[in-house]
Amino acid sequence: MLSASTLELLESFQEISHATYDQGGLLYTYTEAANQAHFRYPLSQTAATHLSVQELDELGRFIEASQGSYQSESASTRFHSLAQHLIDSLLADLQFNEVAWSFEDGRHYMDASIKMARRVDNRFFSLELMWSVD
Repeated sequence: MLSASTLELLESFQEISHATYDQGGLLYTYTEAANQAHFRYPLSQTAATHLSVQELDELGRFIEASQGSYQSESASTRFHSLAQHLIDSLLADLQFNEVAWSFEDGRHYMDASIKMARRVDNRFFSLELMWSVD
């Protein structure tokens, strides 16, 4: 379950985004599934325990774009730090031990997904993010 502080962080991103893009903005969907990591997040020899530097930069760029700077090519230091803060918050809340990132940049919209698994109790988590100009 996401903590109140993680939800507040996501909602603050959403609030700024909707104020910036009055016909669009940031949306997120959080999913938690008990006893489903084995099929929603199959075991892999390349399972990651954290996001790579490039993936973290993409998440930072996603957040920055959702807040109004959608033409930047990489995340500023501030938004890179916010991306790390979001991942740290998710880890503290969910105690996942595997994570996967996917990202699509449509220039005027972006889709991103953070999928996580906690193998000790076969729990699956997903945070899907989307923003658009309109």
